[in-house]
Amino acid sequence: MTEAIGVGELEAGPFALRMNALRGTATYAAYLAAADDVDLALTEIEEELRGFDPGAQIMRISPPDTKELVATLAAESHEILLIDAKSFSTDDWAVLDRRRSAIAHRGVTVFVTTRPSFDDLMRTAPNLASWLGGQVFMFPSHGETGVAAHREQRLAALRAWASRSDQEIVEAAHSGTLPPDPEYAEWLVLLGHGELLDTRTP
Repeated sequence: MTEAIGVGELEAGPFALRMNALRGTATYAAYLAAADDVDLALTEIEEELRGFDPGAQIMRISPPDTKELVATLAAESHEILLIDAKSFSTDDWAVLDRRRSAIAHRGVTVFVTTRPSFDDLMRTAPNLASWLGGQVFMFPSHGETGVAAHREQRLAALRAWASRSDQEIVEAAHSGTLPPDPEYAEWLVLLGHGELLDTRTP
């Protein structure tokens, strides 16, 4: 069914950039991944979003059941919600469709789920499906080796862009002299030094 509605692949970085641009709007999106890749997809989206804006209000939710999700969404005010929905069944999506007014959120809401679960959503939650509109994409499955290669390619591009080394970036972050450009934030995250984002000069 995902093929029938033309769902295309999109890396986590471009997907996060799209969601970042929609901050401040009531937007619903779905990001599909293989069951074993859902956690990785969630992590990459969150890291990319924090790279664009370290101060972004992002909440990652892994609800054990639909009842808890409805209660959480009804009270949540974060700008961006990332929901682990890989275990959602036909019944779960049907409940969310019936309770859609209770899960209305003024920010960006992203359901990260599997393709079979998304197909269940399309069959049993027509109103929720209409909220998604064209914001439905698939996370490319790289495997562990592919993810590492993709990260190194991005680092190489950043090094060429700034004509600086990884060590120079880390040292600048430590000293608080790293420019606030989102590319530098992404660089730190890719190097595993996201904790240094708060030390950058505003």
